[in-house]
Amino acid sequence: MSQTVKRVLTGIVAMPAALGIFWIACAYQLDWLVGLAISAVGVCAGWEYIQIVSKLGIPQPKEFLLGAIPLYLMLSVLWEGQYALLIGWGVAYFTVLYSFFRKGSQEGFFAAMAGIFGFLYIPALLSLIYFLYRGGFAFVAHFLLIVWGYDIGAFAVGSAFGRHRLLPKISLAKTWEGVGGGLAVAVLAAIVFPPFWQDFWRFLPHILALGVCTGCAAQLGDLFESLFKRAAGVKDSGWLVPGHGGMLDRIDGMLAALPVYFAYMRFVLGLLSNGPGNP
Repeated sequence: MSQTVKRVLTGIVAMPAALGIFWIACAYQLDWLVGLAISAVGVCAGWEYIQIVSKLGIPQPKEFLLGAIPLYLMLSVLWEGQYALLIGWGVAYFTVLYSFFRKGSQEGFFAAMAGIFGFLYIPALLSLIYFLYRGGFAFVAHFLLIVWGYDIGAFAVGSAFGRHRLLPKISLAKTWEGVGGGLAVAVLAAIVFPPFWQDFWRFLPHILALGVCTGCAAQLGDLFESLFKRAAGVKDSGWLVPGHGGMLDRIDGMLAALPVYFAYMRFVLGLLSNGPGNP
């Protein structure tokens, strides 16, 4: 079975499953279900991050970090992120102490920065999807459709018409044609949001901006992970997601796009009334 077929089949299963989880959680107010779902994703991605970092010769407190990730995400869901901040600070201080005692001052500094960055990169960004969920199922579905739309458009157009490499020093698979296709589909996906339909033409600039900004952020997230993997000398972050590689390969664009989408909806359009630290 080819990678393309595996990728398509994974999408057919994973996309409805993800939307279904958030719909059920919204319909029956099952916040804990959202916490469990994002915790599972966070632990898988965190494990892959630790494995990649280890290939760079940077040791990490595996058990501690893998335990802290779901704890942070569940606390973000159950108590609006207030106690999760304490976990975040605790992780930062413990990682610094562990790294300096394990590797000494100079190497320990880089090990500590890798651990702290990994915690900010995965669970801290991933927790933002809960604050979209608090706004309603439509926000989560809208965000995911834009990110998935960009991914599908970039892959389809890039595979069929890609000729000009985007950044060959980072990834040979990314092309400018793929970026154009991804942004086009992302903008189309951005239109699928009920509040915009009532006054479509007034919202049109925001629709375009949301599609382009969220799509560009997703592409930057993908490029960042590609650069990270190239530095470590690995092709995929793992094997959990057929056709994509690992969990981190699947959510790299989403992690980078989450703060962009959330900030636009919250501060530009004012459609999200709540956010981290603002219950």
